Amino acid sequence: MRTRITLISLLTLACILLCSLASCGGGREHVDISGATDLSGLAGATIAAQTGTFHLDALNTLEGVTVKEYEDFSKLLVALKSGAIDGYVAEEPTALSVVASNSDLAYLPLVNNDTGFTASDADTGIAVAFKTGSDMVARVNPIIASISVTTRSALMAQIVKMSENMDAPLGEDIVLSSSNKDTSNGTLRIAMECNYAPFNWTQTTDANGAVKISGSNFYANGYDVQIAKYIAAELGMALEIFAVEWDSLIPGLQAGTYDGIIAGMSPTAEREKEVDFTDCYYNSNLVIIYKKAR
Repeated sequence: MRTRITLISLLTLACILLCSLASCGGGREHVDISGATDLSGLAGATIAAQTGTFHLDALNTLEGVTVKEYEDFSKLLVALKSGAIDGYVAEEPTALSVVASNSDLAYLPLVNNDTGFTASDADTGIAVAFKTGSDMVARVNPIIASISVTTRSALMAQIVKMSENMDAPLGEDIVLSSSNKDTSNGTLRIAMECNYAPFNWTQTTDANGAVKISGSNFYANGYDVQIAKYIAAELGMALEIFAVEWDSLIPGLQAGTYDGIIAGMSPTAEREKEVDFTDCYYNSNLVIIYKKAR
């Protein structure tokens, strides 16, 4: 009798394990999207995006695609690696950073308004958000305009390289820096996720000009951080970085918890109903990151 109970217990445990694997993607049939040349090639696949982003809005316009959403990019990456999804939407710089650190991943460079997502410059650009009616937009726009397209591209190339080993010294000066060292105009409080490389991430040291995250022993770095540093310096202000979950960014800004958002955020028409945006400080295509076939 004890032997039979043991066998039943083992069978029950095995069933539970199989169900668990299925819920994580282990029981789902993988769809290879590596050969897709346009969005129609994604039919039948399960594609995900971050909750509350234009990525998700764009994804929901596709026919024949099963759409999933996750609250942050680290969970998207885990879902992809576990097989729960066949790919997820991101900006191209994010894909470059992820692929550089994960040799089993690649991405589809679907071109906006051609073979890929139909998206405006506002949808694929990223801008600084300030509270509605703030004079900061007018003050910051000339600073953004002073950063050439060449410098923006060179900075992103450096940041992607840094994201491969976040705490290691880059070995070269950051291409974007301000000569103004005066911080007598107060402190600029900027919020971001600190979890969206290469735009922003968390690291353990101040390597490569990282900024300490308010209320923690960790540091923030990435493209958004370097842009925030430059803007603050040009305004004659010190910079304070806050790590904030995506869904809490705009409510926190509206409440006055911080002064601005620099978090890879697109100035979409829907968001412009809630906050004011500067001109874009970076523009990028949307891509789909996928796992290479073995």
